[in-house]
Formats: sequence, structure tokens, C-alpha cells
Amino acid sequence: MKKSSSSGQQNSTFIQRLLQRVNIKRVKWSEVYLATAGALHRLLVEGRRKRAAVKRQQQDMPLSELKSLKLEPGDIVYTPSSESTYYAGHMGIIGLDGKVYHVHPYGPVFADTLDWYLTRFYEGDRFIVFRSKLHQVGDRAAEWVQEHYKQVKFYRLQTNLLSVERNYCSKFIYQAYKFTSGLDLWGRKFAKLKQGFIYPFRIERSSDLDVLGTFYK
Repeated sequence: MKKSSSSGQQNSTFIQRLLQRVNIKRVKWSEVYLATAGALHRLLVEGRRKRAAVKRQQQDMPLSELKSLKLEPGDIVYTPSSESTYYAGHMGIIGLDGKVYHVHPYGPVFADTLDWYLTRFYEGDRFIVFRSKLHQVGDRAAEWVQEHYKQVKFYRLQTNLLSVERNYCSKFIYQAYKFTSGLDLWGRKFAKLKQGFIYPFRIERSSDLDVLGTFYK
């Protein structure tokens, strides 16, 4: 019995040593992989982003200029893809009261002062301000968001473009213009297509909007 127990212990010790060696090799390979992946990411992704950010900051105005800009009802404040927007982009619309109305995952909807709205974003984020080419159109959209923002009950990436209750930032702004003036910021025929996703970049590309300025934080 003692010999058998001793033999079992030796086998167990041998297996433990073997597994330990395997784990050490795995750790070493993991370290090599992480170091290589990190170097490639810094070279191909982070470096390009930093260069692009520097270039934008040379072209854009500081955030203080945005705060002093006289925004009008219906103006759209858009932040392109970044960490603070979960790499999806985010946008809000100016109401008749000067507040920024925006549908948000933690809201589901907020009515922020411009100063408070801008604190939601990180240093280095960019802001693009758009205005409708038709003044009355923006006023009507601003009035609509103030009257309907409390109807938003859930933050959902829903395809039904008629639903106000289940909403997200760019869809809410799209509805404000479409429901009040018939202006289609998506650029597709709404009468035939009532389903789809209104991504922020679709509104960014709308030919019905003028760019007032670009700013960085």
C-alpha cells in the first residue's frame, strides 16, 4: 500500500510539473502575442488616430467658440465616433428653450443645457454643428422635440421609424424633421420605406443641412 501511495504521489507530482511547464509556455506565448498585437495597434490604429486628431485640431475651433456660438432652435450638435459615444456617434437637437434634447442609453432622454451636454464627452472629442437650410423647418422640429421627448420610454435600436416610444439619438432627430415638415434627413423615400436604422452619419451627410462649424474639446 505504501509503495502504491508513493508511486501515485510521484505520478501526481510529475503531472503537476508537466502542466506547470505547459502553463509557463502559454504565458510566454500570450505575452508575445499581446506585445505584438499592442505594437501593431499603436502603429496602425492609435498613431493614425493621433495624427488625424492633431490635423482636426488645426482646422477646428476650440470648444469655447462653440459655447459662444448663437445656436438656434433645430440646430444639431453631432459628435462623431469616439470612446465617449461607444464608437457609434451621438447627436442632440436644440429646442426652443435653448436646451439640447438627446436620446441616450442612460436616459432614455435628456434635456441638457449646452454646458452640461458638453461635459458628457471626453477630451479630444469633436463636435460638428448643423443647421437646416430652411429656418422655419428648424423651429418646427425644435417645438416637436420639446412636446414629445417625454414620450420616449426606452432606448432601443428599433427599425420602426414611426415609433417614438422606442428610440435612439439620430432617429429622434430624424422624426422631429420628418413628422413636422416632411424633410427626410436620411435622403430616402419615407413613404415607401418605414423601416431601417437612421445612423448619425446618415444625418451628417444630409444635403438639407449646412455646417455651422467644427469644434474640438
